[in-house]
Amino acid sequence: MTTIGKSMSAFEQELEATGDLLKNGKISKDQARAYVKSLAWFRENGAGLLEAGWSAAELYRMGTLAYPYSEWGPGWLTLWNNEKCQPRLGGRGDIEFVLHEAGGDVVQTCRREKNYLS
Repeated sequence: MTTIGKSMSAFEQELEATGDLLKNGKISKDQARAYVKSLAWFRENGAGLLEAGWSAAELYRMGTLAYPYSEWGPGWLTLWNNEKCQPRLGGRGDIEFVLHEAGGDVVQTCRREKNYLS
């Protein structure tokens, strides 16, 4: 199905508007790189993220302190920059980062309710 001629959903519009956040002085170069990668993934997985209850504001939440202190949304996590890392949407709507290490896979989870990694 083509999206030509269709209007953007409110979620897509909110995602596009998050680009202005890059102007904030708290955003590091690594976070800006993570933003580009996470935005592409959020666009591709928008339906699942919406169904899980995520909002663009939650995905790109900015902490009150410099990263990684305080609560930052998953869109800013530098895990996006790790070539060994593959993001996926978990069964409960959590964003999971699967790190393929020599000894096996490590899964880190960002839960919507808490906006933190576990």
